[in-house]
Amino acid sequence: MRRWRIILGRGGTILLAIGLALLLVSLIPAAQIGNFSGTWIVQPERFDTPYTPFSERVVTPQQGLHITATANSTLNVYLLEVKSQTIYRWINEHHLEPIDSSNVTYLEEFLTSNPESIGWQNEIPNENIEFEYVPTKITNTTLVFSNPSSHFIHVEYEGSITALVAPRSKVQTLAQWTIPIGFVLALPWLIDLWRVRTRRRGSQLQTKPT
Repeated sequence: MRRWRIILGRGGTILLAIGLALLLVSLIPAAQIGNFSGTWIVQPERFDTPYTPFSERVVTPQQGLHITATANSTLNVYLLEVKSQTIYRWINEHHLEPIDSSNVTYLEEFLTSNPESIGWQNEIPNENIEFEYVPTKITNTTLVFSNPSSHFIHVEYEGSITALVAPRSKVQTLAQWTIPIGFVLALPWLIDLWRVRTRRRGSQLQTKPT
């Protein structure tokens, strides 16, 4: 029993050390490796994929996208894990000679048929929206603005590409698990060590000549 307590205790201290190290890694600030910005006017009942060198690119789990956008009316924003050509190709394949490949109805059909392509989505409620996206795998990303309304919408956006030591959310999640588990496993062993040392100190005091 004591042997198993020692083994589990040492394993717990290792987990505890790993968890603390992961927590420190997650606190290392990301380095910015590029940025982009632009303004766009999205037509009524249309969607757009504004192209910049960074708004459509391949990203890895060691990279993050930080995007801020502002619109003068409600606008749907998507970050899709596909190339923009993939969206239009799917529309053209499922609608023979579509009148307008940028119709929001076609985008909604694509998203319904390919929900796994949605990396992030939200709505700009006539104010700023800000989000950070870190992929779980190497993937293409495309920024999409969708205007379901019957009037033109003006949108301004800016963003940055960051280089991460490790995916922050994953590292923090691992740390949140390993630290308490390591503490629970190590605690009985640490208590035993403390008791042994306390007894030794007591014995030394009793045998010490007066």
